[in-house]
Amino acid sequence: MKFKIIRTKFLEGLKSVQNIVAGKGSVPVLQNVLLEAKNGALKMVTTDLDISIMVNLDCDVIESGETTLPVKILFNAITKVCDGEVEVDVDSRERASITAGKAKYKIAGLPASEFPKLPTDEDAFGYKVAQASFKEMLRKVSYAASQDDTRRTLKGVLVSLKDSKITMVATDGRRLAMVENELEFPKQEERDIVLPSKAVGELQRSLNGDNDLTLTVQKSQICFKLDNIIIYSKLIEDVYPNYKQVIPKEIQQNIAVDRQLLLDALERASVMTMDEAHSTKLSFDNGILTVASAASDIGEAKDEVPIKYAGEKIEIIFNPSYVMDALRAIDDDEVTINLNDGHSPAVIRCSIPFLYVLMPLRIS
Repeated sequence: MKFKIIRTKFLEGLKSVQNIVAGKGSVPVLQNVLLEAKNGALKMVTTDLDISIMVNLDCDVIESGETTLPVKILFNAITKVCDGEVEVDVDSRERASITAGKAKYKIAGLPASEFPKLPTDEDAFGYKVAQASFKEMLRKVSYAASQDDTRRTLKGVLVSLKDSKITMVATDGRRLAMVENELEFPKQEERDIVLPSKAVGELQRSLNGDNDLTLTVQKSQICFKLDNIIIYSKLIEDVYPNYKQVIPKEIQQNIAVDRQLLLDALERASVMTMDEAHSTKLSFDNGILTVASAASDIGEAKDEVPIKYAGEKIEIIFNPSYVMDALRAIDDDEVTINLNDGHSPAVIRCSIPFLYVLMPLRIS
């Protein structure tokens, strides 16, 4: 195999695939990138068996062929060379000679026959979503997913395709973020899928185009096609918890507040929180929200924010980081906080179909 490719293009492709490799101690070929050159194109693939990513690049193919090379070493080498044309020449023993300007490398590879085959998505229905929209939806919910390895399902993000809508949900049991968008698809293609956290992270890195994203689902596998990148991922097959029962059905108080003012006040007050007592009290009272935090043996912080509220005083305690996460995910100037009392879940809403349910802390 022999091909020539522009260094910046090659590096961009390697950046896209280098994160998806198996850890050390696994099958050696899983730490390699599959390179296949033919018909004026270079196909690059990496996998850790749970998720695979493929990138297609234009190149000058001198001799068709395929091999696998250690992706981290290859990426580091191409990072260091000067801009211009890179020539890759692979011999029959899977040794690659790489030339870029005056720089020359020799890298030992493994046969392409040892690399796992990619899944197929033949005859599967393709849902089409704008890349920017899908990425924004992930941004609005993914932070609320569990970080606990023992709660595998909650580490993922639910993607529900029902009622001509795409709904994304993430929860760790203490908070829940949900966002919806309209999407047209046949009734018979309704389904719920749970994306693993690694697939969510890779999508957030890769979704940067203006074109549509096409996603197809087959059994326990999902495929995302975006521009010149294709991402395959296994799905979490466990049933996602019924998130709808967590959303309060009745709300007594609707409180409007400037999002940035509240975020700033929480950041100032959180200076006085500690890991063992990471809590902030919010006191809603006749046009004023008081934000207060205290840490024993250190001190206390207090700030005030104007609000649109004229009801009875409500005091409620939250993990301030959880409130700030939601406020950072919202773009509106003003948000609405729904409350019943100081012991029931609160709901944060904005102008788009987004909501954030947050359980209060109970501190004796």
